[in-house]
Amino acid sequence: MRVIRGALCAFALLLGPLSGAAMAQIKLRVGLLPFSEALGAVIADRQGFFKAEGIEIEVSKFESGALAVPVLQSGRIDIAFSNTVATLQAMEQGLDAVVLAPGAVVRSAPPDTTTALIARKGSLSSLKDLEGKRAAVNVINSTTWLHAVAALEQHGVERGKVRFTEVPFPQMNDPLLNGQLDAVLQVEPFRSALMATGKAEILIWTYVETAPKSDITQYIALTPWVEKNRDTAVKFARAVNKGAQFAQSNEAATRDINVAYTGLNPALKDKVLLPELGTAVNVAGMARTMELMQKYGLLKAPIDIGRRVLALP
Repeated sequence: MRVIRGALCAFALLLGPLSGAAMAQIKLRVGLLPFSEALGAVIADRQGFFKAEGIEIEVSKFESGALAVPVLQSGRIDIAFSNTVATLQAMEQGLDAVVLAPGAVVRSAPPDTTTALIARKGSLSSLKDLEGKRAAVNVINSTTWLHAVAALEQHGVERGKVRFTEVPFPQMNDPLLNGQLDAVLQVEPFRSALMATGKAEILIWTYVETAPKSDITQYIALTPWVEKNRDTAVKFARAVNKGAQFAQSNEAATRDINVAYTGLNPALKDKVLLPELGTAVNVAGMARTMELMQKYGLLKAPIDIGRRVLALP
């Protein structure tokens, strides 16, 4: 009996640290967008990078950063995935938040997963021909709209002369092809599907022209939460960055994860372009977007972005 008791005690001592480690898993409520730009966190979860940091995430999906931010502010989630425009607008309106890690980054040259301005083949001889025509954007005064008007202005097109119409990305292609629209501002994976018809042509890549290498999206948390949970915030950012690094060197696996997460048609798995994921917050790039926001009336005053970024050890 003593031998058995001794064995049981030893077994309990062995299990003690393991059960303690399991109980130490920190649960985070994370709001993500259902797009490939969020793959850094998705990969970190599926590849065990969060688990290695002692984190377990509970994911809620939102259609836009503008919808996720109010839920973050209410305290119903700990971390939100947002876009730069929505993040800076929320900060101007009083959101006390910190940027933990970057999401997707604009490439310095096309092709990119960000917006392309697309028209039917041969329908426009120049961008100037777009004046007086109908162009679809997902939401007027959105990040897509911002970079579109900035890019068009660089080419001498007056934004007030373009008839912007709100159409969700998944519903843009058919109206363009049947002549109800003259141009669309389209993103992946819908752009690849549109170009596969052979009936459309890309006129310009709006983000690439106006904000190359800039952060498009980012993970944010409320400042009081970060101050109270700094170690956890750092661990979260570190795991997301590992997810981004994984994507850079494991394309096939990343494409499989992208299909599973976004619900992409498997037939397009190897055809769509994957986003470039950042591994460090680009403050200068966010500042360029902020300048455009001020220029086009989406932001009234500048924000000190540098002091709103989590410092990683």
